Amino acid sequence: MTQTRTTSPTMPLWPPMIPHEHGSWGTFGGLILASMLAVGVDAQVLLTVLAGLSLFLAREPLSQGVRLRYGRRAQPPPKAIYFWAGVYLAISGLAGMILLFRHALWELLWLGLAGVVVLVVHLAIAPKRRWVMSAWGEWIGVLGVSLIMPAMDLAAHETLDRRALGLWMLGLAQVTGPILYIRLKVRIQARLASPPSLMQRLRAAWRPLLFSAISLTGAYLLGAWGWTPQWAWLALTPSAIKHLWGALDWIPRGQLNIRRLGWIEVANILLFAVLLGLTYRLIDIS
Repeated sequence: MTQTRTTSPTMPLWPPMIPHEHGSWGTFGGLILASMLAVGVDAQVLLTVLAGLSLFLAREPLSQGVRLRYGRRAQPPPKAIYFWAGVYLAISGLAGMILLFRHALWELLWLGLAGVVVLVVHLAIAPKRRWVMSAWGEWIGVLGVSLIMPAMDLAAHETLDRRALGLWMLGLAQVTGPILYIRLKVRIQARLASPPSLMQRLRAAWRPLLFSAISLTGAYLLGAWGWTPQWAWLALTPSAIKHLWGALDWIPRGQLNIRRLGWIEVANILLFAVLLGLTYRLIDIS
């Protein structure tokens, strides 16, 4: 009896394997920009960005490898996946070692451990596309990306304190909102042929609207407790306005423009970055 040998799919080593989701690049880049405007830029911050960016890039080959190995049609991953995963992880590890042993930022280990846990969970659900595309699956992704903000604050101030945690909470609130907003537009509004009544619109959008109310209240309390600048909650107001406008501006089936949604999110996170940077620069909480 002849056994069939499963061969690896062919994949060239060049160009590099990078994430193709424009939303993930916008989210990660926006959070880096917001952190730079809030905490400043120096060699330690740039090394932290390099470590975080490399880990962000490593997620792509690792996810593809897991999907190939443990997916419905299991097959060995091509060598290119191992190569680029190794390159990205090596760069991230080298930058992390410099931060630990040369700059003595040992508290980065806690954030690094949290990032590894999130990455492992992401890889565990990678073979199940239904899980990856769920709201919780998407939130796991942005949770990992948001850790770049406290890491950059730690690199700038050399301590993992309430300032770093407050910055992280603001960033996590900012990148969680789009998950609820896009699901409202794509999975609820676009399925109806004609716009419903005003109350039906608000009822259908209760998740992003409730989240906006909770995040704004939480951001205000963080400022009152001294975890963030007093006016840092203003950085989340563009998202809240977007959610309310999105609930009222019902886009029926056949009229949804995905590209327009993407540009709205890009503009939104840029506004967040600028407003956050202004509040941190104008009000010193150190």
